[in-house]
Amino acid sequence: MKILAPACVVVLSVLCIEPASAQVSNGGFETNAVGAGEWQYVSGAVRDTSNPHSGLFAANLNNISEANNSNVQQQTLIGSILAGESYTLRFFAQAQYGVSGIGQAQVAFLNSNGNILAGSPQFVNINASAGYVQYTQSFVAPNTASALFLGFNAVTGAVVGATSHVFIDDVSFTAVPEPSSASLLCIVGICGFVYQKIRSSTKRQSSRRA
Repeated sequence: MKILAPACVVVLSVLCIEPASAQVSNGGFETNAVGAGEWQYVSGAVRDTSNPHSGLFAANLNNISEANNSNVQQQTLIGSILAGESYTLRFFAQAQYGVSGIGQAQVAFLNSNGNILAGSPQFVNINASAGYVQYTQSFVAPNTASALFLGFNAVTGAVVGATSHVFIDDVSFTAVPEPSSASLLCIVGICGFVYQKIRSSTKRQSSRRA
């Protein structure tokens, strides 16, 4: 046991590299942070306490203008996305629409220069609902992907009386498997391997002494 624990730690630090995870900053909209990598509120979108799913705040996209897009958006830092990695977007939304109103989540992968890659953006439609509904969507980061643009839109058409009202809360965008799960698998697998090696070596030494 004195040999096994250090061996696991050494091998784990070398081989167990967690997958990249584009952690969305302030996914619950609880803080009013500004700057790079934070939420930007556009065309009337705000964070307020009127209808949170959890905590005290949610994003409130109340679009009452014709031909308009009230939205909240965030771009993760360069290097936060690993090309070819699978990711899962999760969020809660509640929406009500008037004539021509729609709501969407918008996902775009960016290269290291911040340019949108081919195949982006992709959209997840948000349905009208009386309460919060959880949405889950999987994505695979394309070649040369390095960052993520994530937006939530409350869109109206050029129609008199058009409205779109969307609440967003508890947003996450994580690698699959999530880093914690990947680390656990590494620990179990590598420690088991090291244990078997030590056990086999001990048996051989015992046989020679005999």
